Amino acid sequence: MLDASGDVGNTRAVERIRNGWRLAKASWHVLSQDRELIAIPIVAGLISLLVFGLVGGSGIAAFADDDGNVGVGGWILLSIAVLLATWVSVVGQAAVISGAGQRMDGADPTLGTSFAGARSRTGRLFEWAVLATVVAIVLDTIRNRLGIAGNILASLGNMAFSVLSFLALPVIVFEDVGAIDGFKRSSQLLRGTWGEQLTFTFGLGLLGILAALPGIGLAAALAVTGVSALQVLGFTVGALWIIAVVAVTSALSAVFKAALYRYATQQPVDVAFDTADLSGAFRRRSSRRSAAPA
Repeated sequence: MLDASGDVGNTRAVERIRNGWRLAKASWHVLSQDRELIAIPIVAGLISLLVFGLVGGSGIAAFADDDGNVGVGGWILLSIAVLLATWVSVVGQAAVISGAGQRMDGADPTLGTSFAGARSRTGRLFEWAVLATVVAIVLDTIRNRLGIAGNILASLGNMAFSVLSFLALPVIVFEDVGAIDGFKRSSQLLRGTWGEQLTFTFGLGLLGILAALPGIGLAAALAVTGVSALQVLGFTVGALWIIAVVAVTSALSAVFKAALYRYATQQPVDVAFDTADLSGAFRRRSSRRSAAPA
């Protein structure tokens, strides 16, 4: 009996992985029609780093003592730096979500129209950045204060927040609601479902790692040559390669969120998405609810 249960569990796990792979391919099909959207995560990521460096660096420079302690003022500025960097990143993902929604509505999105959809929600997105930053700080405090138990609680809390807020950005972009309402709406749509979101996220992360290996391998190979020019070349190419991989995986995640939200709210999605795969994200503990698009 235990063996049979194990076989069923393994079968479900394999099917979820296959499901995640199919959803990633469908997301790429949508993204490939508007590949310029890949530039959005790159720009947002670079601006986030710049903002964090300027604000956080100012805090360290202004408040750090000789022992490297930054004090209360420094931590406040570092927290503000994290908040602003998160806001920029959130706006970038919201722009991709907006563009993907336009594509699924039959329009031809551009960088301008995609950013316009996010720009009209910048206040709402700032609220979400505040909420996400506060949650991150609270979980980090728990991790640092409670030892092993803190690590476990923080990991579980981060997982729960990530899953329940999976559709928060599409909700905010398309329904124009605040951060708390966006989180509530997302958790209502996805209540009791963990597998598919986690599988997609894990699968996309694994795909990103595999895609980044060539760039890492090239950088490592040139680093051991001992030739400065080749080492610089390897580091530059490797860094650019990894940035491109992160941008693509971030854009794919945004496209999937847009598609999943539209399916949940009975709006048409791209034909590349199998409705059976999308419906798996809405399995409940006691039954399955089919939310076929109109």
